[in-house]
Amino acid sequence: MQPALAKRGPFWGGLFCALLFVALGCVFVTYTGLQEDEGAFAAPLYRDWSFYSVRLFHRQVPLMQMPYVGALKTWLYAPLAHVAAPSPAFIRIPVILVGAITILLFGALLDRVHGRRAAWTGCVLLSTDSIFLLTTTFDWGPVALQHLLLTAAMLFSVLWMQQGRNARLAAAGFACGLAFWDKAVFVWIFTGLLCGSLVFFRSIRKRLTASAAATAITSLAIAALPLLIYNASSTPRFYTFRSNSEFEVQNLGYKLDMLRRSWNGSGLFGYMVYESAASPGAPRNAVEKAGYAVHQYTGDRRTNLSGMALIFAVLLMPFLWRGRTRSTLLLLVIATGIAWLCMALSGGGGSVHHAVLLWPLPHLFMAVALAEASFHIRFGAWPLAAFVFFMGMANLAVTNQYLYQFVRNGPTPVWSNAIYGLAAAVREARVNQVVSVDWGIDVPLSVLNQDRPTVRIVADPILAPDAPPAQKKSELQLLSDPKTIWVDHTTASEVSPGIHERLVRAARSAGFDQQIMAIYSDRHGRPIFQAFRFIPHR
Repeated sequence: MQPALAKRGPFWGGLFCALLFVALGCVFVTYTGLQEDEGAFAAPLYRDWSFYSVRLFHRQVPLMQMPYVGALKTWLYAPLAHVAAPSPAFIRIPVILVGAITILLFGALLDRVHGRRAAWTGCVLLSTDSIFLLTTTFDWGPVALQHLLLTAAMLFSVLWMQQGRNARLAAAGFACGLAFWDKAVFVWIFTGLLCGSLVFFRSIRKRLTASAAATAITSLAIAALPLLIYNASSTPRFYTFRSNSEFEVQNLGYKLDMLRRSWNGSGLFGYMVYESAASPGAPRNAVEKAGYAVHQYTGDRRTNLSGMALIFAVLLMPFLWRGRTRSTLLLLVIATGIAWLCMALSGGGGSVHHAVLLWPLPHLFMAVALAEASFHIRFGAWPLAAFVFFMGMANLAVTNQYLYQFVRNGPTPVWSNAIYGLAAAVREARVNQVVSVDWGIDVPLSVLNQDRPTVRIVADPILAPDAPPAQKKSELQLLSDPKTIWVDHTTASEVSPGIHERLVRAARSAGFDQQIMAIYSDRHGRPIFQAFRFIPHR
């Protein structure tokens, strides 16, 4: 992006911001239950079944979790699973560390692209970003490895441009290949970056030899090999691309609003944490009491100042047009815009965990624009420092609002901490298996109990008239098995409204009555889960 800068020492500000991020992330580790998508990567560590695997060394090795989500995270956690039992800390602390490494690489990238002022600006803004923090800590997207690999790919690309070493380009290609395997929708960001890099077409053409291009493509293909193997053997072929190739122009306004809510920090209120509670919780430790004290001073703070800052950075572009950062800023505007369009037009962008995949491109843009502008005014470092300080404080106020609402109101049903009580009860029960029909129960139980007893999910509706005879026979056996426990959400907490009533009605028509065994509530007293069995009509 820029000519090679003078050699300098390490950027310790990145380490400070990374440690701040770790501290903030660890505060939130225990406030929610394990969510279905968050724990999906860990399920193959404890059960035989996985979405797609290959036999290697007399074992089934998982390669893919879904048509577009790979098992890279599963591989990274596999060594940890041999030394630690599944728990909130086991699931979340490693990805918090991944986020911290992303911040370190982001600081190094900005230091290379522009300098220390930009590095400080970008790292402070990213490390205090509430959405970046929470979507990384509760990595249900998954997004943590996407951020890390995107940042690494950009850093190695810049190093290649500045140093001309093909090994740097190979590392960038390898990072992109891993990102494609981790989540194939990386193609959104990749496309945006390719389009944006055309701004540097002349410089790239001078540097990019046939050997360098071959090195980058080979490295990318090697890293993405599991994804390629799956698509070569799937039915139909190339199923990853077929399943994510829809063109959609509906709801663009809603998706743009979701991007805005993700950017201003408010996107997870109501989804992850309740907005109110019939029985409000009270602070129980020093951190929670401090959070309440801060909230008493600030009041409700559901949005930060990032929207204003981004508009300000965009308005600076005409004044910086003739400067050294023009091409860099233009690249970032094009890359972010194209990436979002690819996302929105291909069916994505309707949720926070999609929008946040654009991170840290907007932070990179703001950091470069604001830092460069500070060089054009007298004593510019001080206004920049004040601006960044207030931005960081506004971010932290939103983060504290999430903490306050987690303590006072608690997490929503799909994130409910009631899952831990349910898991403990199931673990102690002498049963052969646990069965559910609603979404969001089987993976958390399977992971938390290491699939002992085994957990399975059955189709809705059960005993459907058009179901194959073998399936009906299996479902009747489940209904009649006294060693099977059924688990569902209570009516008010159902993900699929009415699903439990459909199950009970089908069972009754087959000659079975429901017998409730226990109700499991969250820490605020809300009934979330129910365990039951079916007994023959008397």
